[in-house]
Order: sequence, then structure tokens, then C-alpha cells
Amino acid sequence: MTGGSPGRQDIGPVRQSVDGSTLSTSLEAAAARLRRRFGGRLLEEAVFRGELTYVVAPSDWLRVLAYCRSAPALSFDRLDCLMGDHLPERAERPFEVVAHLTSHTHGHRLRVKTALAEGESLPTVTGLWPSAGFDERETWEMYGIAFEGHPDLRRLLTTEDFEGYPLRKDFPLQGTVGGRIRIDLRGKI
Repeated sequence: MTGGSPGRQDIGPVRQSVDGSTLSTSLEAAAARLRRRFGGRLLEEAVFRGELTYVVAPSDWLRVLAYCRSAPALSFDRLDCLMGDHLPERAERPFEVVAHLTSHTHGHRLRVKTALAEGESLPTVTGLWPSAGFDERETWEMYGIAFEGHPDLRRLLTTEDFEGYPLRKDFPLQGTVGGRIRIDLRGKI
């Protein structure tokens, strides 16, 4: 996520391609619809291998994703994955969350990204795609990015007393980290 200026009013047709690829007609139409709806709230737009990526502010995260899910002309009915990343070279907003979406109706894909500061959270998207539950839990556990309103934000892969966030770039590469493993077969996964 480089470049992009907040409040940009006219981002016009998609022309910036990292690899020279172009968008399908249906994805170009979806991009035009998103630009009309959100305008300057789409901070950045990029094309790579025929797939489109938008960068939005954390405050627009849920609004943009809800529109992608519900607008019949877009119909992004599947969340392929939601993931985090830690980019410490971006001092002010070193965390990134990316949602990878697919529209089975229209046969295209889209990525929506946002950048976060340490301690900043996002609203959950489990109300749009229930499958986001595990992805948000993993992102919280591995990077420390919380999702407000998540129905069950608890550890998924590490022990309850585990300290730190293992996928952050500043996580120690040596030493012992861990604790007791408690298994409750009656509880939820």
C-alpha cells in the first residue's frame, strides 16, 4: 500500500497495472460502480494479474465490504480469506488487513485492504461472511489486530497463556515461548 492520498475525488477508470494486465469487462464494471459509490474513500487502486485491489481507511472497511457483498451488480458472495500482515517500515500504520473476495455470479475477484496503527481495531465482517470468524481469530492471535463485535474472539492456534504475536516481524526468533495446553472437547473449536 504505497501512494494513495486520502480524500481523492476522482480516480477515473482503472489504468494502473503493475504487470500490464487488464480487467475483465465485468470487473471493470464493478470497479466503475465502486468508484461512483465511494469516490475519494477508495484511497488507492491497483491491478495485478487481472485482479483489482482497493485500499480503504479503517473507518470505511465495513461499509465498502458490505456494499461489495450486497450490491447485485457486485455480488461478492464469498470471502476467500481475510489475513493480516505486519510491515514495520510503515511506522504510522504498520499493520494491514486484506479481504480476498470472489463473486461466483459475475466470475471475478477483488481485494480490499486497510492499514492500521498499533492497537487500532476493525469491525468484524462475520455478519457478512460467517466464515470470517476463523480468519479474524487467526489475524488477532498472530498479529494482535482485534475485530470489534466478533462473536468468539479467542485463541485458535496457540495456548491460552501464550504471550506475543508470532507473525509480527518483531517476534523473537529464538527462545522458548509457550505454556500449558488445555483441551476442552466439549467447547467450540
